[in-house]
Amino acid sequence: MVSCDRPAGLVQKIRTDLDSFQKNPTHATLAELDGSFQEIDALIREFEAREDFAQADLYRRQAMTMRYEYRATRQAFLKWSEEQAAKIKPGAVAPEAPPAAK
Repeated sequence: MVSCDRPAGLVQKIRTDLDSFQKNPTHATLAELDGSFQEIDALIREFEAREDFAQADLYRRQAMTMRYEYRATRQAFLKWSEEQAAKIKPGAVAPEAPPAAK
């Protein structure tokens, strides 16, 4: 059964991680967000299984909004990462993340 605090806490965690990712994207934060989105999808399925469609819809809409922001930032980060990888000489170490947004 879904705890009352678990969905709201997960939404807040995603928002916090998303803010961090937007300011200073890293591969670690990217993986963390991917996992959090999988977790919220599982929670939505739990609400649907209990036929609590109002809660399922509420969290689905919140997840969709956050996922939209995430995908835009993720796409820019992955493009930047690929560009950086193409510039690196063989044997050199790639930078972990782009400079923080100004």
